[in-house]
Amino acid sequence: MGALIYDGQSFDFDDRALAHLQAIITMKLRRREPFLLTWTPDDGEPIGRYAVWIDNAIPLRYEFTSPTPEHLDDQWLNVLADHASRASGLMFVPQAAEPAAV
Repeated sequence: MGALIYDGQSFDFDDRALAHLQAIITMKLRRREPFLLTWTPDDGEPIGRYAVWIDNAIPLRYEFTSPTPEHLDDQWLNVLADHASRASGLMFVPQAAEPAAV
């Protein structure tokens, strides 16, 4: 389980999800495009939904459990990038399940 540390507060994500978020956040911040990031935490957390404003001026750090970089899925990145470009911001969605083999 990795963590997104934003403005001193830590939020847990699995390494795979965090790697994809890192790619999208980096893309947006390189373009100087601040945006809203929203997600639903895992079960058992007292909060039903988080929303943070992602901006270049706010300290941001990623901590991964695994030393090996995750393979990024282009299809999932495209979905997340599309969400990040919406006026409502990036609503983090889990990776879609692979279609069953026929």
